[in-house]
Amino acid sequence: MSDAAYIAGDWGTSNLRLFLCAGDDRVLETASGPGAADSRGRFAAVFDGLTAAWCDKHGELSTILCGMAGSAFGWLEAPYLQCPEDVTDIASSLASPRAGVHIIPGMRCSNPLGAPDVLRGEETQLLGALTQNPALAEGRHLVCLPGTHTKWVSLLDGVVLDFLTVPTGELFRILCDHSVLVRDAATPVEHRSAEFERGLSEALRHGSVSVLHRLFQARSLRIDQQLTPEGAPSWMSGLLIGADVGGALPLFGTRGTGSGVHVVGAPALCDLYRAALARHDRRAECIAGDAASLAGLARVRAIVAGN
Repeated sequence: MSDAAYIAGDWGTSNLRLFLCAGDDRVLETASGPGAADSRGRFAAVFDGLTAAWCDKHGELSTILCGMAGSAFGWLEAPYLQCPEDVTDIASSLASPRAGVHIIPGMRCSNPLGAPDVLRGEETQLLGALTQNPALAEGRHLVCLPGTHTKWVSLLDGVVLDFLTVPTGELFRILCDHSVLVRDAATPVEHRSAEFERGLSEALRHGSVSVLHRLFQARSLRIDQQLTPEGAPSWMSGLLIGADVGGALPLFGTRGTGSGVHVVGAPALCDLYRAALARHDRRAECIAGDAASLAGLARVRAIVAGN
């Protein structure tokens, strides 16, 4: 008898990751494909093409998806749950483009700046993080989910109070690839610890000054030979992440020196945020983002199944 019980998937803007899972949530096989941006109008065809071999072997399998498959240009638009909202409630408002396929809704709020804001995919990572770390579901916590669009989330007893989106990763990539400030096309983007730390120091040195007024230093420091072309991307990364952390902490009214921030994401990126948080005497409690996403998908599946 087959161990396969269901398919879990994270359909991001740029990439699709699918997981064939056993009944005990073990990952048996994986598949990857085009993101939502490249799947417009053909979500069913993309999904069926990637899962045909699994279904031929194991029969029809129920599917839980999160991410941009539920966006306005996705397979089927899933609703946004209005915050404050218990993160487990995402399992009660699934969208189904067809029988057996379920898409997890996003969340929306009025953020600490009084502007509308949305989550689409990160709510599943949050649920997974709470599933893996039950203490996170009790009391007040600040969670950071770094990435192309970094999310800062305020939790109280497992309820998402509000959150803030910061396009830190997207701005870094734009500046590296489409401006003269950071590098030319021949210069690789690779992490250099010393230059990253210098960028963090610059973010702290003039913390009250807008990051906009410091971006040109990536070019002027190179012209002055205080920064190498190879080191400029890491310097810019440090400046942007430092400004992100330094701006977010006071907005969410975090507790005193030494209080922790849960950081959910890719290990290498979590380490960069850990370094930035340490500059503010905050410890980072890191959680692997991929594992959190899978745990969240599995938890939604279990709730829907009544387990």
